[in-house]
Amino acid sequence: MKPWLSEEMEHLFQQIHQLQLRIICISSCNQKCGSSTMSYWLAERCSENQTKVLLIDLDLSGSGQGYEAIHWETENKSKEQPLIKKHQYLDILAQPEDQSTVLTLRQPHKLRYLLQYWQQHYHYIICDTGNINTANWRNLPAVNIANASDGILLCLSAAKTTESQLLTSIAKLEKSNCNIIGIIINDQFNPTLAQRLLKSINSKAWWLPEKIKNKITAMINKSQLLQGKYQ
Repeated sequence: MKPWLSEEMEHLFQQIHQLQLRIICISSCNQKCGSSTMSYWLAERCSENQTKVLLIDLDLSGSGQGYEAIHWETENKSKEQPLIKKHQYLDILAQPEDQSTVLTLRQPHKLRYLLQYWQQHYHYIICDTGNINTANWRNLPAVNIANASDGILLCLSAAKTTESQLLTSIAKLEKSNCNIIGIIINDQFNPTLAQRLLKSINSKAWWLPEKIKNKITAMINKSQLLQGKYQ
């Protein structure tokens, strides 16, 4: 199954299409939120309509899309980059290897200029920016990229992202007048309903006979719905 053809992804794509957003930034509140995976899925979904899509890997604090860093052209008039051709409608631009390129992209007017240039060749541009709360001289501030985009999707991880991290991320985006399209919750680390029920049985149902408790436990373990495997 192609995850980018799910009902949830279709709903997200239709929202982007109706709002006529073309440059979308995807970031996370903390590490392991799945923002890079979400960036790739959204890029694939946008390309399903046979429209040209460019996925730019700017997640310099993480693995991003997983491709080896390359030399970027930012000053050349043609600005042609060695792109990774996933298929006819989707190109991927890997992370820049030169620190001089990163410093150039830190300049808002340079970043906007490059995005406007790529807009001439692609209908959708997806920017994978990684963790919004990671700030050091080696990285590109995700807020700056979001500000240069038409909108940003913020990813968080249930049971991992703290309330403080979420509120800090939103505050940073609002302070920079970024257009927050929505918040995506990653349930990978969230306990399943089965795990919650088993925990309650073991801690609170001490009065149940062991035979009945084992039978209920077996039923819960066999239920795909309770295990979160219903898709």
